[in-house]
Amino acid sequence: MTGARRRGVALLVRAERVEAALWRAFHGHGGSEQRQRLFDHYQPFARKLAGAQFARRAMGGYERADMEQLAYEALLQAIDRFEPERAIPFPAFARRRILGHISNGIAVMSESAAQYRYRQRAERDRLRSLRDAAPGNTDSADPLAALSQLAATLAIGLMAEETDPVDPDTLPDEQPSAYESLVWYQMRQKIREQIAALPERERYVIGQHYTAGVSFQQIAIILGISKGRVSQIHRAALLRLREQLARFR
Repeated sequence: MTGARRRGVALLVRAERVEAALWRAFHGHGGSEQRQRLFDHYQPFARKLAGAQFARRAMGGYERADMEQLAYEALLQAIDRFEPERAIPFPAFARRRILGHISNGIAVMSESAAQYRYRQRAERDRLRSLRDAAPGNTDSADPLAALSQLAATLAIGLMAEETDPVDPDTLPDEQPSAYESLVWYQMRQKIREQIAALPERERYVIGQHYTAGVSFQQIAIILGISKGRVSQIHRAALLRLREQLARFR
């Protein structure tokens, strides 16, 4: 490749050119796909701001998930309100709004609510999405089987939520046992592999909700679909994971 051609390729992949292309596509079409791309592009930026705010308030009884939810809410609002023709970069435009939204959100949360607010809402959304998962599961003839299947599906979600790998050799010897730790570790690794093989939209919903902590409502806004549809995709993904994992027994 000649020097001139290399310089041309470098210009095309410069961050500011990538951002400009994303904004042109969003304002040219205004669709959910373009909004999703912008959200994915700036999500690390919003998460970093949330992490910094969490570190400052680490002793306040707040959870990082609360900070991230507030940051994502402000990011989505900023994306819809930003006007690229103004002489201000989007990160500068969004930063003030994200930090302000986090501060305002924390101000209206009591210390106790901050500790369980996000998880309570997420668990409620997950349970609702699974309660009608399979016709006949609520049949009174075998309620224990229905409960067992529901619990297994929810457990898969909980395993998917733990994003940091755990080395079983670093766990205490007393409880859990070395064997139990190894089984748990291997199951989580298998779940990660199966998540990577999910259809694109199911993989996106599972990844954003369990790994990035994005709520069903916010995923709905990103994808331009209803919260109920996100719930259906979530349910389909967890059921697919349960079926796939059953083959490895």
